[in-house]
Amino acid sequence: MERREQNGSFSQTVLNQFLDLFVIPEMRRREETGKLTKPFELRAAQIIFFPDGKKPEIRINSEVRAIGKMKLKSGVSKNKGDPVFENEVEGLNQIYLTDSEDPDCGHATIVRWSNTWVMAFDFRYNKGLALRHIDIAKQFCKAAESSFNLENWAACIDNLFSAAELAAKATLLLMPDPKFRKRATHGGIHLRYNRFADLGNVEPRYREALNTLFGLRSRARYVQGNVKFSETEIRTLLDTVKEMIEDSSTRVQPMK
Repeated sequence: MERREQNGSFSQTVLNQFLDLFVIPEMRRREETGKLTKPFELRAAQIIFFPDGKKPEIRINSEVRAIGKMKLKSGVSKNKGDPVFENEVEGLNQIYLTDSEDPDCGHATIVRWSNTWVMAFDFRYNKGLALRHIDIAKQFCKAAESSFNLENWAACIDNLFSAAELAAKATLLLMPDPKFRKRATHGGIHLRYNRFADLGNVEPRYREALNTLFGLRSRARYVQGNVKFSETEIRTLLDTVKEMIEDSSTRVQPMK
């Protein structure tokens, strides 16, 4: 989630784009259908972006559902559930979606605060689905480590490949692509992650580990030749995949 106060020219441009593309057309539509009361003052707006490509949902004023992280002014204390008023806080630090929202959605939320427009957005899609992939990746990684300790190298490589692929897919799911979300093949994940790495988005050793395991997996699982790797090399792969999973988890976890 990124939060911006709309004071600079760039920030103002970003704000205007969201207003022009989403909020103002929705206000006009409601005005034409008699659903917008007059006089009207815009105090907040929210655009919810769905991972399946469905038309965004635009919320206005009291329809906005979000959680704000604020710092109380010196001398002000509150209990959980107490109302908080604008004159009691120093500013609005963060804005993120409530837990009741679909965790796979992205959003842009705009709030007027102390005569300043504050805008927060999170364009990571499929966060809930990606977290489920990471949970399973951790299970495969544990299975790979158990096989490593037993010197069952083929089982170790097979499980390690599954863990690396799931971690890579979790990272890729954060980008909007309904087709990839619905059906991602081994080759598709491999190709996309390599392209993602080519842009400098992940550590080169993560790509190298996935590529190595991609090549070894068939030989290990389907006995299609010898798997010639030293214990040290497999240990390095195991440690790297653990880092891949942690990297994916850091990218996916909501920034609250």
